[in-house]
Amino acid sequence: MNKTYGHIIMMAMAALMAAACSHDSDNGPEGGGDVPVVETAKAISFSGQQGEEQVTRAATPLNEAGVTAFTVYGYKNDSYTDGEGFSGLQTVFPGYCVNWTASSAGTTTSNSDGWEYVNQQTGSAPEQTIKYWDWGTKAYRFFAVTAGAGAPSEGIDGSTSFTMAVDCSGANDEAVATKVAAAPYFSKLWFSTGMLPAYADKQFGRPVQLMFQKPFTRVRMIIKYTYPREGINLTGLQFKPTDGTKIARKGTVTVIYPLTGTDTKETYSSTRNADPAEGEELTAFTVDYDPEDDSKEYEFPVKDGWYTVFPNMSQGSYTLNVNVNGSGRTAAVPAQYMRWLPGYSYTYVFKINEEGGVEIGWVEYAVTPWTEMEINHTTHNW
Repeated sequence: MNKTYGHIIMMAMAALMAAACSHDSDNGPEGGGDVPVVETAKAISFSGQQGEEQVTRAATPLNEAGVTAFTVYGYKNDSYTDGEGFSGLQTVFPGYCVNWTASSAGTTTSNSDGWEYVNQQTGSAPEQTIKYWDWGTKAYRFFAVTAGAGAPSEGIDGSTSFTMAVDCSGANDEAVATKVAAAPYFSKLWFSTGMLPAYADKQFGRPVQLMFQKPFTRVRMIIKYTYPREGINLTGLQFKPTDGTKIARKGTVTVIYPLTGTDTKETYSSTRNADPAEGEELTAFTVDYDPEDDSKEYEFPVKDGWYTVFPNMSQGSYTLNVNVNGSGRTAAVPAQYMRWLPGYSYTYVFKINEEGGVEIGWVEYAVTPWTEMEINHTTHNW
């Protein structure tokens, strides 16, 4: 054989072997063995966080919230069609247990930030083997839940969902906080693809950083005075649904993760408790105001001014009722500002004006991911 021709054949065979390893390497070596000697082969690893989306604020690691395990589900799509999105679904992680161990980051190929999934399950469960990125696939999707979220449900529309009981009723803040602490975390959908420029490739091949949240919403109402409040007396403050219904404190929240098609983010649905006599509901909001302090911002008499409420993805308008120096005043908040997503905080600011008579003026609305650290955020007026 001609030496040059033979050398070309050997190079071609080596290229084919490298392509095979890099494109068909999800399962990798059984039992977490050695990584194939291919520069493009890279193990999938995880980083668990208690989530929020703004890059200006650091997220809290999930383990620092006292959670040291989650169950992860991962899928890849091998096909894409314009107008129809991603298809060719294959399961990569069928509910693998991911555990956190202090000071273990980087000790194995599949360990990122202390989170490890290889050989983490015990008993009769199948062995969890190392997984490798498939560079030839069109897209990857990952999501996860912690203990208490229950088993996933498969939808006929190519989705997976989890339904969680939500109960934020209680006689005091401590009772509510106990129920919130016991509730499961669930993650946002992690999506990445190598298809440019139709989709941005920002995470393909990097550690999967799952952003977790609780199935609750936080709401607060604040009273501000745009003029000195001398001589202004507020009584009978109430903020409640305009149609007279009560504010739910119990029910179920379902998070739906799309696996195929064009959707690349999770969605939610909620079902409030059908029996208003069961559990506790808020019927009115009140504000503790100080007539001697003209500059104070007024929040509800709960910790940090926040109420923990049941998420509600579709509800009507709300109305603030207040007596100003004995005269009734109202301010309406349109329905489009009353959509309460789980894991987010909502602030409603009502301004008391004294100009041609005391009246309620500008109403401001702000939404930000729910974290322990508060920041200034953009408000929207109507």
